[in-house]
Amino acid sequence: MAVVAPESRSTPRPDRLSPPARPVRQRRSLSERLTLNLVVGVVAGLLAFVLIESLLADRRERTTVAVAGTQIAAGTVITPDLLASEAVPSDTGFIDDLVPMVRIESGDLVATRTIQPGEPLLASAVGDPGTVTPARVMSIPLEAWQAANGQIQVGDQVDVIVSTRDAGSRYVLTAAPVVDRSSTDTSGGLVGGNQQTDLVITVEVDADQALQLAAAIEDGTLTVVRSTGVTPSAAPASDGDG
Repeated sequence: MAVVAPESRSTPRPDRLSPPARPVRQRRSLSERLTLNLVVGVVAGLLAFVLIESLLADRRERTTVAVAGTQIAAGTVITPDLLASEAVPSDTGFIDDLVPMVRIESGDLVATRTIQPGEPLLASAVGDPGTVTPARVMSIPLEAWQAANGQIQVGDQVDVIVSTRDAGSRYVLTAAPVVDRSSTDTSGGLVGGNQQTDLVITVEVDADQALQLAAAIEDGTLTVVRSTGVTPSAAPASDGDG
């Protein structure tokens, strides 16, 4: 039996060595692959929907409506120089309540109430000439505690109560639109002299209401109630309603 010396044993060639073992990649389960595909599909669909909606929104038909550029008193003939314009989608739910600019060019509309700057012209706030009586306005000097702690703002509607020691309390004005408001330290008011006040509000009144309010300011203590949003049927009767 021949003995082969260790030095004489043949050494394998490098190119004949076994390749290193590769890590085995685990395939995702069918449910994982379906879930991933579903998520990708949903995201792609949402992106496409958003893109289509943005393109359609830019192409929607628009209507140019009138917006008050300054305060417009009741009874004023509405002309283009008093207004600004704003384009809104024609399919807006309340588009029929807004006055389009094309109606202003004829000059046959007047304000039925005081319209504030920046307020869109509503169909309910305009009327035909000759059917609207210009409103009187009247200022009421008050302390904050008499007027909802001073929280009354332009555009609100208010009720005015007068309280006297002999006759108790009664309404002299209801649902009066507030068309102006200012804070002041002193006010001449309607009763003459200087009267310390926190604020002055200006309301629309008719001739009879103006007399009732003037007498109330002279005779008793006023309380102004913010009644914005109260329906006419829910408002109390007023001795000064004309």
